[in-house]
Amino acid sequence: MREDFWKTKVQITCEEKLGKCHHEVGDTFVYNHPAAYIQGLCFGIQDPARPYVSQCAAGVPSWEGDDPNIYRIHCISKKGTVWRLERVEGEEV
Repeated sequence: MREDFWKTKVQITCEEKLGKCHHEVGDTFVYNHPAAYIQGLCFGIQDPARPYVSQCAAGVPSWEGDDPNIYRIHCISKKGTVWRLERVEGEEV
């Protein structure tokens, strides 16, 4: 686990829109803290993403074969919109 886990920011970006969703591909938000609330991010992804935000912030490798530093998850809808989670290194955001 990364020593700076609680200080690590995680960016969440809408990667693929499926079904009805008010978010658009490219919408990006930042978790400044793994337990942070993000204004404007719907609850259909915000709360379900939280365990993965924590894993990503901690540096735990994901299941993504092409890049274990990112996580791809979908919202709670049965045709869930796909979101990408990745750590923000330095002062990028």
